[in-house]
Amino acid sequence: MEKPRLTRSDPPALAGAVRRALAGPKRRALAGVALVALAALAALAPAAGASTTLRPRIGGALGLVPAAGGPDIAVGSSLPEAYHGGSVMRGVVIHTIFWAPSGYRFAGPPSPGVLGYEQLVQKYFTDIARDSGTTDNVNSVLTQYGDAGGPGAGNMTYSVAADSIDDANPYPASRQQCASPQGITTCVTDLELQQEIDHLISTTDPTGRGLGNLWLIFLPSNVDTCYAPGTCGSNAFGGYHSLSDLGSGVTIYAVVPDPLIEFAIPPGADPQGNPDAESAIGAAAHETVEAVTNPEGNAWMDPNGNEVGDKCEFGPQVGTPLGYAPDGSPYNQLINGEEWLIQDMWSNAVNGCVQGSTASTSALPLPRVHLTQFSSAVSGNIASATANIGVTVTLKRARTVVARARAVTRSDGAWGPVSLRSLTRASGLAFGDDRDRILVAYGAGGPPAETILTGNGGNAFTESGWTGWFDLDHGYSVASGPGAGGVLLAPCFQTGVLAVTIHGAAAPSPVDQCGTETDVSILHTGPIGPGAAVRLFSEDNRAVTASNPNGALVSLSVPFGEANAVSALDNAQLLFHPSGFPACAADLRSQRVSCSGLVPGSGYTLTRVRGHATAHATASGSGATKPVGLRGLKGGDVVVLSNGARRPLTALHVAHLRVHITGAQTTIASGTCEAGDYYGRAPATPPTNRAVGAPGIAGTGRICPPDGSAKGLPVSHIEQTDDRSGGVTFTDVPELQFTAPANGATVYGPFTALAGAGIPTQRHAVIASGAPVAVSISSGSRGPVVFRAANVDTASGVSVGGLAPGAYTAKWVLTDANGDTRTVLTRFVEQG
Repeated sequence: MEKPRLTRSDPPALAGAVRRALAGPKRRALAGVALVALAALAALAPAAGASTTLRPRIGGALGLVPAAGGPDIAVGSSLPEAYHGGSVMRGVVIHTIFWAPSGYRFAGPPSPGVLGYEQLVQKYFTDIARDSGTTDNVNSVLTQYGDAGGPGAGNMTYSVAADSIDDANPYPASRQQCASPQGITTCVTDLELQQEIDHLISTTDPTGRGLGNLWLIFLPSNVDTCYAPGTCGSNAFGGYHSLSDLGSGVTIYAVVPDPLIEFAIPPGADPQGNPDAESAIGAAAHETVEAVTNPEGNAWMDPNGNEVGDKCEFGPQVGTPLGYAPDGSPYNQLINGEEWLIQDMWSNAVNGCVQGSTASTSALPLPRVHLTQFSSAVSGNIASATANIGVTVTLKRARTVVARARAVTRSDGAWGPVSLRSLTRASGLAFGDDRDRILVAYGAGGPPAETILTGNGGNAFTESGWTGWFDLDHGYSVASGPGAGGVLLAPCFQTGVLAVTIHGAAAPSPVDQCGTETDVSILHTGPIGPGAAVRLFSEDNRAVTASNPNGALVSLSVPFGEANAVSALDNAQLLFHPSGFPACAADLRSQRVSCSGLVPGSGYTLTRVRGHATAHATASGSGATKPVGLRGLKGGDVVVLSNGARRPLTALHVAHLRVHITGAQTTIASGTCEAGDYYGRAPATPPTNRAVGAPGIAGTGRICPPDGSAKGLPVSHIEQTDDRSGGVTFTDVPELQFTAPANGATVYGPFTALAGAGIPTQRHAVIASGAPVAVSISSGSRGPVVFRAANVDTASGVSVGGLAPGAYTAKWVLTDANGDTRTVLTRFVEQG
């Protein structure tokens, strides 16, 4: 069945809905069809708050070349290119498009005997094609970068007659164009470039799509281009590559604006005698190599997103000159016998920048590890058909080893699935928190050890690292309406290999549908009913470390919430408000459970597995239920949340959490907690950090110690995160508001023992707790108990008489329904 798509002919009201959803000036600047297409799902999804802003990013513009004369954007790094699981290009046909309508032109020869702009670009790619497969030019590094289909291949073809197009089609109307930062009158958006390339392919070469074709589009010197508002050729880049799919298939393309939109290129780096054209050719060469090795943003990059050409932008990376042209310009490449000056490209074989390479080997295939959120199961493959290799998976939290799993490889190198087992408790622990540190170690004959730190993954929202658990949980929106539905997903560029399933069936590829200008993937589907489970799979190289620079492919599988659910958290990194991530919270003191991340107005059932106790709740407009009672709720219970289609959405494992607090102490005097689970508040914002490997959220946090003792833990937030659902268990021990007699009081004869306990609110009010307060009175500070009462938090208190004159100590003990206690000692004097 053909998936519904929104086009320019769709009702204007739908486009208006997305403008409201993408509130804020930067969001309203999204151009043309990108805006309209996003409306198809955003009109169904929850709208983002007006305070959310678009953060700086490179979006889907991959492998940017620095603006001519501007600072390098790449970070010089000795980390090798790492394989991220995607495909590379082979047998590539190069296509060039020179888009210059009437009134626009590419520059002719700057001097006699020198080729003009267009002719020199064509000559470069003709030379590259004729020298294809040789080892003495920068394209020779391509053989090092392969994929699951085998080693990389550097063979390319290009024919001026068959593969070059002089495009005289008009540019879009001025009202549809972007705003050039330098005031250049004509400015075309990335989406408009995609549309023009798509039109040319459809009319001239309908088979020219897919990973066997690379389309390079060149613009004349009086035309700017932007892939994001304010991020344009005249101020930010000299070129980029990306991919698009406007309905007819994936197209790999690169954009090269004329360097003259920034300033005149001086001579001195132009062995062919045309500085402007040769500067553009340098950008085109850069993008060609990177498009071949990383066509969809998920093949070869270093851990922080730098591609084969990016890593050699830092400094004067042109290698040793082979000689000098008649005008004195150096050249470092002889391609088809012609002199060219092209930046070096990165070679993993020598861990540096080279002019050419004879190496063809790579680290592939890489080991694989498969993790499922909220599950203790782990499996993998050592990428070698070797049996009986031992595998040990260790889970560390807050510098403490909390669980392990052991396996042995089978004859094909696969191992598992096996389950993590806690070192101290009967039940297992599960994966799914970015604070976790996971070590996979192999026995003799196995690969190097792998360290997986999803919380030290850089910043996926600026394409500088990988996506972790939190990013995947809060980077989507599932929407459904009459006759249509779909998924918004971000980020979708440079995030590894992504896949979405709906009720077990594969949805369109999120990478192929990723919008260059938005970094949002729009997956059009049929209606997604409450009974349909949506799941995301993300495989990326999340195991790159200094000791294991090749890393391993680590797949994370996460469940999505219901269509049209409302998230309890916003994510300011996104262009849209994420939809609901279902999670529940158990309040042990009140024996109530509340849930969030649900569909407003929908009904839900909470079932305590022990005893099959049930309760019903309706989600409010914020997607949350009011707390509902499950009498007798206690640590060790499992509470299942199901929707109206009886589909279980989440299962909260209630922590064994009971605490005893003395006076106004800020730490717990004694008690129990769920060993190995995180204690305190869970992260509520995307855990981004400066770069992959830089200190981040991994290894942080506090856990309940292995012996399950709560002693010494803070009293500020007495809660634990359930690693098998992402929900929480908490208890809030009431405070003693007053005691009578008060501390230091003097009484004369019989008196009334009285106490008041309650829960302070944020509005400085106190809610009565209903918890009994027992009192025992002892003579002196350590004398025998002379009076006891089970509960003095009553309207009339309890009468006390017959005490001899002297000093006394009163011990007041509040005990709530969970068995938590708060103990306060006071002293008073009986005068008789």
